[in-house]
Amino acid sequence: MTKILAVIDPRESSHHALERCKQQPPELDLDIHAVLFFEHESAEHYAATFKEKTEWLKEQVTPFIADGLTITTHVIPFTNLYESVIELAGKQGVDFVIKPMRQHSLFQTVVRTSTDWNLIRHCPFPLLLVSELDTTRGKPILAAIDVRSDDDNHATLNNVVLQQARSLARVLDSDTHITTAYNMPTPMAAVGSVDATPYPTSADIMKDHSDGVAEFLGDSSVAAVHVEEGAPAFAINNVANRIGAGVIVIGTVARKGIKGVLIGNTAEGVLESSKCDVLVVKLPA
Repeated sequence: MTKILAVIDPRESSHHALERCKQQPPELDLDIHAVLFFEHESAEHYAATFKEKTEWLKEQVTPFIADGLTITTHVIPFTNLYESVIELAGKQGVDFVIKPMRQHSLFQTVVRTSTDWNLIRHCPFPLLLVSELDTTRGKPILAAIDVRSDDDNHATLNNVVLQQARSLARVLDSDTHITTAYNMPTPMAAVGSVDATPYPTSADIMKDHSDGVAEFLGDSSVAAVHVEEGAPAFAINNVANRIGAGVIVIGTVARKGIKGVLIGNTAEGVLESSKCDVLVVKLPA
């Protein structure tokens, strides 16, 4: 049995998180915890609205239960949404957290870190951020890996990403694609000097990354490998759009503190421009 926490957005008329669950094959045997989180101003406000929200949530899940899904409903007050999601997911021992994707402007993300970004950084469970695609079935699954990172954790994380992508592709009757991105180095030299250092060409770097993917895959194979030039988040979304991907699977080591604020994470950049679902995975605890 696969246990899922599905975050319900009261602003949605059609609940994409539950729609994704409905599109899965019956043999997955899903145990879905549909949760409506709400802010409460006081104990009186909580008491006055809890029953109304509980009844509303039950109405929303009734059609999905009629379609054969096993759903338990929860109405949970929160002060900090991402912390409440993680806390409940831990209590329920879920395998995945599914939440509607919410994209923001650069100004919004500078002023306030979004719930989705905080979940990307802190949620220890695989996190599926759901787009407005009608379905992801049969659409390519794109595994985004980093084959030339100096971070030792990335080698393990690449394996986790590919494993999750292949598992998802089997469930969705889809093909698995791999993408990796590279930036061209910028030549720099002191004023008045001649730098004779031979800088690699784009073709050199592309070959190096292609060789890195081949080494990573070994004897296994995927439907296609896409080595893309450009900033990682832009390049990954560019490939996803080109192949009509249903889901991007990406790993994150989630930088924290001021370094995370200034540099950001590739997964966060991918999220803000993605036209498909994004599955974020981390290293096993």
